[in-house]
Amino acid sequence: MGNSLKTWYTPDIERKDGTTLVELWIPHIRDAHALVGLQPEGFTPITIVPESAASGLCGISCCCVAIPAGFRAIVSRFGADQVGQEEDATYSPGCHCLAPWSRVNRLVSKQLIVFDTPVKDCKTEDNITVNIDVLIVLEIEKAHDFIYGLGPEKLDFMLRASQEEVMRKMISETTVEKIYDLHGNDTQALVDDMNKKFASYGVRIHHFTIKNVGIPQDMAGDMEDRTLYESMTQEKLQQQESNRLRLNQAEGRQKLKEECDNVYMAGVEQATNTQMKLQMEVNEVLAMTDKEIATVYAQIGAEVQDSIATSDKRVAETNAQALALSSKQQAETEAEVERSEVMARSYSLQKLSAAKCEAAGLLSIGRQGIAEAEGDASESFAAKREQEQEQARLSILSKLADNPHIQISTTLENTMGLAADNSLVNQVAQQGVEAMRMKLAEMTAASIKKLNMSDKVCGGLVRPMPQQQSMSGT
Repeated sequence: MGNSLKTWYTPDIERKDGTTLVELWIPHIRDAHALVGLQPEGFTPITIVPESAASGLCGISCCCVAIPAGFRAIVSRFGADQVGQEEDATYSPGCHCLAPWSRVNRLVSKQLIVFDTPVKDCKTEDNITVNIDVLIVLEIEKAHDFIYGLGPEKLDFMLRASQEEVMRKMISETTVEKIYDLHGNDTQALVDDMNKKFASYGVRIHHFTIKNVGIPQDMAGDMEDRTLYESMTQEKLQQQESNRLRLNQAEGRQKLKEECDNVYMAGVEQATNTQMKLQMEVNEVLAMTDKEIATVYAQIGAEVQDSIATSDKRVAETNAQALALSSKQQAETEAEVERSEVMARSYSLQKLSAAKCEAAGLLSIGRQGIAEAEGDASESFAAKREQEQEQARLSILSKLADNPHIQISTTLENTMGLAADNSLVNQVAQQGVEAMRMKLAEMTAASIKKLNMSDKVCGGLVRPMPQQQSMSGT
């Protein structure tokens, strides 16, 4: 055996036509997955023999063995096979703890195996040589029966012999003309017959299919030409039938068209006659209607003219009566209006003079009461008026103090130059306020003199005092 790809060893057998079933050796059981679904070097492995199966940890072999999925494992101990968990007494896929003296002898594939081989030089019933390509799908159901009863190489030999026997017998009963009919034929009887032979070896045949049929090239050409000739003959017959149907259709369409044209012309002529007759009747009815309408219009016109004349007469009479009534009513209304206006003016003047007299009396009484009340209450309200003046002054000073844009400096600070930041603007503002205060004091003194009132300096301001308050203070 020679090492080819480091995952399997090349079998020491010769490859055959089609599928070659073999038993393949591999270095380690973990290499089995790399072979699933492959045909390494043209061989189809059914069973795999691993040289080593134990797993290793840090270079030290341990008793844990991982059996890959898709295989049935046959495990032996001291050369004797051990009973596994599967129905056929093999070990199931997964990790198993095996003793060092136990080993995995073989892995048997669970997959369906496709066996494709040709059967050459088969004689038909009419002694014609043909080649058949057959496809067999099989499965290994019982691993022990297969390994110890048959094996991959013998299975390959028996399948070839069995299918060759079956196919040669089938071809010998079939003529070359019907050889292509073998495609898709029911081969269940052949499958059942082969299963009887292979059941004891744990092998089950699922399908038996004729993949391809080959006959001599010259005969195939003759059959193809004959098939084409028959097809062309059938095509010509169909073409003739089509032409005949097309001609019959054209004749029928022309005949139907002529019949329809005749029916159309007869219908048009009948419709024209009916239209002329109806037109004459309509014209007669229109003439009679026009005559009746003219008579009615004449009668209506006469009645309208008579009604208009009567209406005009009545309107003239009504207008004359309305004009007379309107003139009379207007004269009476104007006289009544003038009389009412004179009476209204007289009444208005009378009421106005009385009201003025009454108002003058009430006004004089009120003024007298006010004077007396002011005289009596002047002393009582002096403190209140002074308090109100103080509150007004405090309100003005509070608003000035709350204004962030105003800085107030006293006269003393201004004189000594102690204004905030020695601001010239503050000094000018302070001097303006002082000037305004002096001007207001001057105006207040002048007003006091005109009113014959006394004055009093309070809080730096000149305040007027009523004469009663000044007399009581003295």
